[in-house]
Amino acid sequence: MKCPQCFRSIEHLSRVCVCGYTYDEEIYNKLSVYFELRDELSNLRSIKDHFVSGVDSIALKMRRYEEVLNADIESLSVTLPEHFHETGTAEELPSAGTVSREYNVEGEISLDNTEQAKAARQEPEKKGVLGNMLKKREGGGSSQFEINLGQKWLLIIGIVTMVFGIGYFLKYSFEMGWVGPAGRVALAYIWGTVFLTAGDRFRKKNFETFGLYVIGGGIATLYFSTFAAFQLYQLFSQAPSFFVMVLITVLSGILAIIYDAKWLAILGLIGGFLTPVMLSTGQDNQIFLMSYMTVLNLGLLGIAFYKKWDILNILGFIFTYLLYTGWFFNHYVESKFWPAIIFLNLFYLIYSIIPFAYQLSMKYKESLRGFLIMTPNSFAAFGYSYFMIKEHFSLEWVSVITILYSLVFLSMASYLYKKDLQERDAFVMFLAKAALFLIITVPVIFSGHWITIFWAAQAVVLLWAGARLDRKSIALGSYILLGLSISKFLYYDYPMIFEFSFSALSISASYRYLLTERYITTIFLVLTIYGFSRLARGASLKYLSDSMSISPVVDDASICYGLCCIMLFISLNVEISSFFHDKLPGARFAAISVLWTLFSVLLMVKGFKDNVSYIRKISLGLFFITLGKVFLFDMSKIHTPYRILSFVILGIVLIGTSYLYHRFKDKIINTFASDNREELN
Repeated sequence: MKCPQCFRSIEHLSRVCVCGYTYDEEIYNKLSVYFELRDELSNLRSIKDHFVSGVDSIALKMRRYEEVLNADIESLSVTLPEHFHETGTAEELPSAGTVSREYNVEGEISLDNTEQAKAARQEPEKKGVLGNMLKKREGGGSSQFEINLGQKWLLIIGIVTMVFGIGYFLKYSFEMGWVGPAGRVALAYIWGTVFLTAGDRFRKKNFETFGLYVIGGGIATLYFSTFAAFQLYQLFSQAPSFFVMVLITVLSGILAIIYDAKWLAILGLIGGFLTPVMLSTGQDNQIFLMSYMTVLNLGLLGIAFYKKWDILNILGFIFTYLLYTGWFFNHYVESKFWPAIIFLNLFYLIYSIIPFAYQLSMKYKESLRGFLIMTPNSFAAFGYSYFMIKEHFSLEWVSVITILYSLVFLSMASYLYKKDLQERDAFVMFLAKAALFLIITVPVIFSGHWITIFWAAQAVVLLWAGARLDRKSIALGSYILLGLSISKFLYYDYPMIFEFSFSALSISASYRYLLTERYITTIFLVLTIYGFSRLARGASLKYLSDSMSISPVVDDASICYGLCCIMLFISLNVEISSFFHDKLPGARFAAISVLWTLFSVLLMVKGFKDNVSYIRKISLGLFFITLGKVFLFDMSKIHTPYRILSFVILGIVLIGTSYLYHRFKDKIINTFASDNREELN
C-alpha cells in the first residue's frame, strides 16, 4: 500500500502522511483494521517459531532420555509376556485406536489415524521393548555361555596353542636340521608380526574383539621369540635382548592406548616385569634393575592415569614388590643398603602419590577403592626399611621412615581438608594412617614414660578429629589409644620405670627418684583425660556410652570425667603413700585416710554444685569406705596422735556433708522429680 499523493509505502498507522496528505475517516478505519491483523499475524508467527523450537528441544531430550532408559531396562532381568512365543515373534497387541500426532516442517499439528500410522507407531515399540526382550533372551542362559565360550575362550586357547605350536615347530626344525638358530628366531618374529598385522586387519573389518586377541597373541609371540633368542640359542647378548623386550613392552602400551584395550596394557605390564626374570643370568645388576622398575612403573601408571585403568595400579604394585622381594632374598647384602633403601622408598612414593592423584581425578566415583593399595604399600615398604635400617644403623633411625610416611599421609589429609572435598572417608583414612605411623615412631625414638605422654597426646588429636568429622571409628580409636596409655602408665611406668611397688605402697629407690619425670607424666595424663571429657561434652559424644550399653543419661563426657577422677585418686595415693613412707612412716595410713576424706569432700562439693546425683553417690561411697578404713584399720595400725587426726577430720567432714544435704534438700528433690517426669514422658 502506498500514499496516493507521494507514493510512499504505508508502514504504520497514521491519519496524516509525511507529505501532508490526510486520509478520510473510512480509509483510516480500514487501515486500522489492517494493521491490527498484521500485528496479530506477526505474533502468531512468533509463537509458531517458539513452538517448533520447543518441540525440537523436547524431542531431542526424549531421545537422550530414551537411551538412558533403554540402558536401565536392558540391565534388568525381563520376563517375556505369555503372548511372546518361543518362535521369537509376538502376537499383535490390541490398540485403542489412538490418534497419532506429528509435526510437519512448519510446526503445525497433523492428525493421522491410518493403519500405516498405527504400524509405524507399533514398529518402534517392537524394536524397542520387545527387541530388548529378545536381546536379553538371546544373551542369557546357556546361549550366552555358548557365545562366550566360542568367541572368547576358544580364541584364547587357540592363540596359546598356536604359540606352543610355534615353539614346538622351532624345536623340531632344530632337531631335524631344517633351520638354524637364527632362522628359527626369525620365523618366530615373523609369526608375531603376522599376528599383529592380521589382528589390526580384523579390527578394521568390525571384528574388534577377535582382532585384539590376535594382537595379544602377537605380543606374546614376540616376547617368547626374544626369550628364545637369548636363553635357548644365545643369539643375542643380555643387553640387546633386554632392549628388544623393552620395545615390545612400549609397543604393547602404545597399542593399548590406540585401541583402547585395557588387557593389552596388562599384557605389556606382565611382560615388562617378567623381562628381568626371563633374561636373568644369576648376576646382580642392582642399579640397572631398580632404574628399569622405576621407569616401567612410571610409564604404566601414566597409562593408568590417562586411561583411568585402576587395574594397572594394582597389578603394578603386586609385580613391583614381588620382583623386589625376589631380588632382596637373592642378592641383598649390607653393602647395597643405600640403593636398596632409596629405590624401595621411591616405589613407596610412586604407589602412594599416583593412586592418590588417580582417585582425585576420578572425583570419588569409586569411593576408596583406588586408595586400598596404599595400606599394603606402606607396610611392605616399612617392613623392608625396618630390617635394613636396623641392621645398618640402629633402631632409632627407623623413626626417619615412620616420620616420612606419617608426613606423606598428613600432607594428603591436609590437601583434602583444604580443598573441602565432599568425600570425607579418604581424609579420615589418611589421618588414621598418619596417626598410626606416629604411634609407631614414639617407641622407636623415645622410651619409658615419654611413650605414655606421646600416646596420650595423639589420643586427644584423634578424638578431636573424630568429633570434628563425626566419625565414630576415629573416636573409638582415640579411646583405645587412651586406654593403652593409662594401662602402660599403671602397669609398666609405675613398677618398671618409677620403681613403685603396689604391695609395699612405696618407691623402692626413694621418693625423689625420677620425681620430675613422674610428676610430668602423671599431670599430663590426668589433664589429657580431663581434656577428653571437655571435648566429649562440647561435641555431645555418646560413642563410648552407646558401645558399652550404659544408661542414656550417661554420656562419654561423664565416663571420661569419672576416669579422670579415678586416675587423680590413684596418683595422689601413690604420691602421698610414697612421700610419708620415706619422711613420716607412722603417719602414712592416717595421711591416706585424710586424702580419701578430702577427695570425698571435693566430689561432694562438685556433686552439689552441678547437681549431679551419681557424683554425690560416689562421694558417699568413698566416705563409707574411708570410715571403714579408719575404724577397722587405722585404730590398730597407726599411732594415737595420727589416729586422733583421722577421726577428727573424718567427723568434721561427715557433719559438713550432712549439713549440705539439709541445705540443698529441696534442690535434690526437685531435680529427682523433674527426671522422673522426663522418663514418664
